[in-house]
Amino acid sequence: MKVDALFSLALAGFCALAAAQPHGKHAHAHGRHARVLKERDMVTEVTTVWTTIESTPASTPTYSPQEVKNLGNNIPKPSVSPTPSSAPKKDNKKDDKKKDTSDSDTSNSNSGVDSNSNTGREFKDGVIPCSKFPSDYGAVPLPWHTKDGWSGIQYNGGNLDNEGVCKEGALCSYACPPGFSKGQWPAEQPASGESHGGLLCKNGFLTLTRSDSKYLCEAGASGITVKNELSDMVAVCRTDYPGSENMVVPLQCDPGTEKVLTTPDADSPGAYTWKGGSTSAQYYVNNAGVSVKDGCLWGKEGGEVGNWAPYIFGSGKKGGKIWISVSKNPNNKKPANYNVSIVGGVSSKKCECIMGDCQGGDAGCTVAVAPGEHATFRLWK
Repeated sequence: MKVDALFSLALAGFCALAAAQPHGKHAHAHGRHARVLKERDMVTEVTTVWTTIESTPASTPTYSPQEVKNLGNNIPKPSVSPTPSSAPKKDNKKDDKKKDTSDSDTSNSNSGVDSNSNTGREFKDGVIPCSKFPSDYGAVPLPWHTKDGWSGIQYNGGNLDNEGVCKEGALCSYACPPGFSKGQWPAEQPASGESHGGLLCKNGFLTLTRSDSKYLCEAGASGITVKNELSDMVAVCRTDYPGSENMVVPLQCDPGTEKVLTTPDADSPGAYTWKGGSTSAQYYVNNAGVSVKDGCLWGKEGGEVGNWAPYIFGSGKKGGKIWISVSKNPNNKKPANYNVSIVGGVSSKKCECIMGDCQGGDAGCTVAVAPGEHATFRLWK
């Protein structure tokens, strides 16, 4: 198959994954209705495309052995081994109902604002008080965002982020470390299209909302990284989805580092869907020098952080392949202070943005990544 055809199909395949985009309920926060990135528009526009791909095998993007071989020869492999565990190991310790023993049987070995090594521990359902953030089970606290570290608190159709505590009857959402996505959300979602996610505060204790999973964080597809070749850090901010849909889930990319970019796996059993459609991750990527505390939030109109950050990354897996993209945020008309190139994968042309001017125009560019291959968002000047 020709590379041009591959790129066209890659673009269709990626767009078929509903990106996590804030819902219209945040009308006061400005700019979340980005034209080409609006989640509800994307889903409506591409549902037919994805159905066509699935119902017509000949249209599914494939790579010939020679294409994959040639591609592999030119892809620089990451210098790190960031593959998360696809199946967390179970904790065989018995639960003591209504007794929180987490402090005595684990050590929370976090190292950084986006890290937590406890993702493989089964959550003790109905044992942890709602007043205690569940970092002992892999969740990453965001103390600069809410009082108790939650990424979002949904309650009776609104949110309690300003209050910052998980109260009775609230859905309390949380961030997960790089390579992992939140694994809890109610099976019944609002008819309005708003998304709900997180743990439920019930009778004073945190309870699971997804009965088929005992873990708070689930591993995504491996193979996608962000490599920072700049002299300043870059805050990459994922939207909290399903949930508040705030762009508060942090990935802190320090100078000279290469970090995993979480890629939701729509092929995995039980993956979150929106109105029956597969979903992907969306990231707002700030200018170099902006911290996660200052950049992973709702920004002010006309600003350059949060939902006004210069770049938007997308990442998701569907049909055995990973689709990643980069585009200029249409809310931000100012130049970025660094360049972005996607290294690896299959595209008809070089996929990059030079100081915010992206190949592909406003829509940016999309790259398909074959199974077993790697691709990197390279940040450089």
